Amino acid sequence: MSDLPSPSRLFRGLTLLSVGGLVLVVLGAATVAILAEFAKTWRWYFRMEQAMALATPVTLVLLGLSLVGLIGVVALADRT
Repeated sequence: MSDLPSPSRLFRGLTLLSVGGLVLVVLGAATVAILAEFAKTWRWYFRMEQAMALATPVTLVLLGLSLVGLIGVVALADRT
C-alpha cells in the first residue's frame, strides 16, 4: 500500500483550491471596483486599474488550473 494519495484525490484538491482562489481574487478586484465607484475619484479609479491589472494574470492561471482539475476529476471518475 502506497502512502501517496490517489490521482483523483489530487485533482479534486487542485480543483477546490484553484476555484477557491479564483473566487477570492475576483471578489477582491470587485471590491476595489465597487469602492472606486462609490468614491468617484481619480485616485480610486487608478487603484481599480491596478487591481484589475494584477488580478487578470492571476485569474487566468487559476482558471487554467481549475479546468485542468475539473477535466482530471471527470476523467478519473468511477463509472459505476
